[in-house]
Amino acid sequence: MVEVVRQERKGPILTPSSIPCLRNLPTINITQGCALGCTYCYIKSYRGYPGPGRVVLFTNTAALVAEELKRKRKRPQRVYFSPSSDAFQYLPEVQQVTYDTMQVLLGAGVEVAFLTKGFVFNCFLVLFEKYPNLVHAQVGITSLDHEVWRRLEPRTAPPLHRIRTMQALVSVGCRVTARLDPLIPELTDVSPGIETLMNSISTTGVQFAAASYLFLRPSFKRNVSSILKQLKANQLPEEWTHQEFADGCSSAQSISIDERRTRFQQLAEVGQQYGITVAPCGCKNPGLADGSCHIAGAVQHSQPNLLQPNLPFAQKGTIH
Repeated sequence: MVEVVRQERKGPILTPSSIPCLRNLPTINITQGCALGCTYCYIKSYRGYPGPGRVVLFTNTAALVAEELKRKRKRPQRVYFSPSSDAFQYLPEVQQVTYDTMQVLLGAGVEVAFLTKGFVFNCFLVLFEKYPNLVHAQVGITSLDHEVWRRLEPRTAPPLHRIRTMQALVSVGCRVTARLDPLIPELTDVSPGIETLMNSISTTGVQFAAASYLFLRPSFKRNVSSILKQLKANQLPEEWTHQEFADGCSSAQSISIDERRTRFQQLAEVGQQYGITVAPCGCKNPGLADGSCHIAGAVQHSQPNLLQPNLPFAQKGTIH
């Protein structure tokens, strides 16, 4: 059970993130804390983290965005959701604020970009279909294995649901990429699972995937290590060394840069077999990545017009 604390936000809202890939874009967090409960989530180490089982929802986000857009001489081209939480958490009240805020931005001609492992309800598909050229979506997925999902990402959308989400977003004309993050060496990046995942992504019409490996910080290292042992991972975090991120992203334990280089090359070769370009995330892999991981939709590519799938999402009008 997750407690939702309703709170009004104060001060400027369209502010950039410290993450290098988002430094030039306004970003919005719908909540402080996140209900999805990913065991490896880095926000658990943030000073403002409200604690497990608790989410602070900024109820006046849409109204503040509308007011701020009125005051700005030059409106931002694009706004990113949400660097420190997921805008598509399963909680209806969170989805409502996300919907209202995105509706304000899209109605004003401002592009919306997001990364999610959550639930994109049908009402969003109806909204996005009106503004397909303004929506840039990344869907996070690293494995189709049910047990890996259940233990590492307990309250996120199931993996096959996320595949259907990609296909649905593509079908309404949005620009969609996959995000293979965090990959776990010898667990989620090996045969036959990685080929099955790439094949499933390719069926959606998505042609690009950003990738990065698991990084562990002290706040959640012990818990994740325990889960990886339960999953019988062949490589455990005790063997990993301290690795630096790009400027502004701190550091943590992970596999070595040489091992990442080798594994990214192997991923790229697998992706190529299925028509998917795989590139490392630049923020977490300095020295390996050339440019951005396109977390905010920098990649422009054509997508086939797929038929609308029969999705197990909320029906139109459920939220709005």
